[in-house]
Amino acid sequence: MTLATLALAVLFPAQASAAPARVVPMTVEVRTDAKADAAVQSWAKELRAALGARKDEFRLARKGETPEFAVRIDSIGKRPDGTPVLNGAFVLGKAAPRSFDYGFTDMRAEAEKLARNLRKYADQMKAAPAQR
Repeated sequence: MTLATLALAVLFPAQASAAPARVVPMTVEVRTDAKADAAVQSWAKELRAALGARKDEFRLARKGETPEFAVRIDSIGKRPDGTPVLNGAFVLGKAAPRSFDYGFTDMRAEAEKLARNLRKYADQMKAAPAQR
């Protein structure tokens, strides 16, 4: 090892062997009204299962625990073209809910797709507090 290489190794020891930062799983909850119809309850069940499978990104909130992020499923309707649409809101902490509607055809596939993209939505909400 040359003297210059040794000096650089002393100055920057962690950069060569630094591992990428680990993402801490976000605590999440899927909420529905207690009187929600069977279709809404089914969507919530599918989304919980999809989020539960993504253990590297999410951890389902335990009973009585306040989640960092919540998905509130309000209803399922139809768009003018007949496509079923999920209506709800994303809730980050104590910020005002951000409404969404999500067209779908296959509930399980779309719940998995939504779960894949949910961390991105949560991170965007964290980064834009003025827009909440």
